[in-house]
Amino acid sequence: MLRTTAGLLALVLVAAVPGIAQHADDAFVGQPAPELKVSEWINSEALTLEGLRGKVVLLDFWAWDCPECSKTLPHLKDLYAKYSDQGLVIIGVHTPRALYEKDVGKVRETAAAKGIEYPIAIDHEYLTWTDYLGAAWPTHFVVDQNGIIQRSHTGTGRYEETEEVIQRLLKASDR
Repeated sequence: MLRTTAGLLALVLVAAVPGIAQHADDAFVGQPAPELKVSEWINSEALTLEGLRGKVVLLDFWAWDCPECSKTLPHLKDLYAKYSDQGLVIIGVHTPRALYEKDVGKVRETAAAKGIEYPIAIDHEYLTWTDYLGAAWPTHFVVDQNGIIQRSHTGTGRYEETEEVIQRLLKASDR
C-alpha cells in the first residue's frame, strides 16, 4: 500500500509542479541547444542536432495522452508539410507526463493514428527533458542552423510567431 501511495503522490507532484515552474516564453533564446539523449526513434533513424547542422529544427516536447499537446499537432503538421522540403526538421520528443505514457507501442499507435510523419524521439528517461529544463507539456524550441535556440514556448498558441521565426531562418539559409 505504501508503495502505491508513494507512486500516486509522485505522479501528483510531477503533474502539479510543471505548471508552477513554467518558463517565460523565449527564456532560452540565444543559448546553444543541448544534444538529444534519447533511447529510441519512431519514423526515423537516430538523429543528432550536430548532424542536423545547416537545418532549422523544431523540437516538440509532447506526450501521447496530453490534451494540450493534441491542440498543437495540426499546427506542427502544417509546418512540416510547408517547410520540410526547405530544410525544416521537426522532432517530436516524447516525454511522458505519467508512467502509463511510457508505453512505446502506444506512442507508435498514436503517431500512426494522428498521421505524425516526422521523427519522434523517445525520451522516457527524461534526459533530454532535463537538459532543456522541461517544465510543462507541450514545449517547443526552434533551433537555428548553427544549433542556437531562436524561439522557446510552452503551451499552445504563438503559432504565427513560430512560423515567422522558421521562415526567417530558412530564408537566411538561402543566402
